[in-house]
Amino acid sequence: MKYLKIISLLLLLIFTSCENEELLNVDSAYKELLVVQSEITPGSNFPGVRLTKTLPLGIPYDINLSEIKDATIYIRIDSIKIIPLHYTTEGFYKPLYDLPVSSGEYYELFGERGNQTFYAKTKIPYQPNLENVFFDINGFYAGADVYSYSNECYAALWKVDAGTLKSADDFFQISTAENEMSGGTISVRAASYPQEYQTNAYNGKRYIQIFSFDESFEKYFTTKSGNQVINNPYVQGTGSTDWNVEGRDVVGMFIGYARSDIHFVN
Repeated sequence: MKYLKIISLLLLLIFTSCENEELLNVDSAYKELLVVQSEITPGSNFPGVRLTKTLPLGIPYDINLSEIKDATIYIRIDSIKIIPLHYTTEGFYKPLYDLPVSSGEYYELFGERGNQTFYAKTKIPYQPNLENVFFDINGFYAGADVYSYSNECYAALWKVDAGTLKSADDFFQISTAENEMSGGTISVRAASYPQEYQTNAYNGKRYIQIFSFDESFEKYFTTKSGNQVINNPYVQGTGSTDWNVEGRDVVGMFIGYARSDIHFVN
């Protein structure tokens, strides 16, 4: 799905944000930011980490200008296994061999470039386990009761079969358990179906899909650029966005996520 692939739009939107700030503050000096991008899913190989930099106002985005080749990066899994990452192409740093990812693991990222350092940590969540799917006729939205795990948060997207499968652009809300312990279920809802899929004239099928994230995604979601609807829940943000990568003049997401199968609603 377009909004949960490698964060390919993150650079462009951050560059645009920086350019807009320059236009509004003509006296502001350009400040280079490192951009860290990685989405890690269980049941697949570790995708690597992409490291780039923002470009000054007036310079069109070009991966050859923005990619970073001279960083030192490694990951640590479950505080035990240390794996160095090596530059490959277009800012991507990857291990020398395939590295299968499993739910429940914790990945840490350590990076250094010149006098800049950065760090991030994420849990690889479990695939959402749906206990029940429901439909609210008053709000015309779908939801599900999901088995919860510690250090995870959950969200949902509506989908419809309108000849081709269409989906919501963004999540409606992020749901978390009331405590940090695993066990029990929490309710997760999607946004209301658009009006054209609420009428009797629509005879297609309606679905819902649930996503699980490392808990740091909740802070990102609630701070990203006023929380407006966007095409990719990972990519849009301003200076106030709560990214989960720590470091001076560093932005980005190093995040674990998983998704359920698509479930029929009605």
